[in-house]
Amino acid sequence: MVLSHAHADAINKFLATTTGREKLCRLVQYFSRFYVFYLTRTGASKDVIKRWAELKSHIGNARKFFRLLKPIEFAQTGIKGLSIQDPVLRATTVIKQAGMFLYYTTEAINLGNITSFRKVDNIKSITTFGQKCWFVALTASLVSGLYKFKVLSAKEARLTSNEKTDEADLKKLYKDQFTARYQFVQDSCDIIIPTAGLGWIGFDEGIVGIAGMITSAMAARNQWYKVNA
Repeated sequence: MVLSHAHADAINKFLATTTGREKLCRLVQYFSRFYVFYLTRTGASKDVIKRWAELKSHIGNARKFFRLLKPIEFAQTGIKGLSIQDPVLRATTVIKQAGMFLYYTTEAINLGNITSFRKVDNIKSITTFGQKCWFVALTASLVSGLYKFKVLSAKEARLTSNEKTDEADLKKLYKDQFTARYQFVQDSCDIIIPTAGLGWIGFDEGIVGIAGMITSAMAARNQWYKVNA
């Protein structure tokens, strides 16, 4: 009974956050995207396919409301990134945050167009620009990840060769290495989505759906541990 209450409390804490709800919706959206592809390939009825396609579309639009003010968050992080001492990490952080700022700004414009609050004639061009900004942001994050691997590897070599190394320092190093690898895997999967959206590589909807499900689950995990530490 105690465990049941503890789990319910943890779930409530997760769902009480905007990020938690948004990531859960994202997981359902990309599952729907994959499932529509699967149903189409297996010859399911048009009514069933339409039902899941509409779910995917409606959740995608709903998520835009969750992320309406995200550009402010990325602008603030980008400004803070200017104070990073390491020039490589400073550049990649600022580029990533600027790319995400522009991407979410185009998403806000898209939302205004979808809801007919403010119709935009060149919405397709704006959406394409947003996808490119997302791709640039993820590329910067991947470059940052590769650089972190190199820096952390050199740090590990120094610490393990020193007999006086504190165990707490090693524990922090391993945690940083895990975080860097985790983010790199997430970015590697996420970059499939704008790449496919821009038509640069012919990933089908099934691959895009799986990539989105993986990164949604990874992001949800991060949020879960953040609120249930």
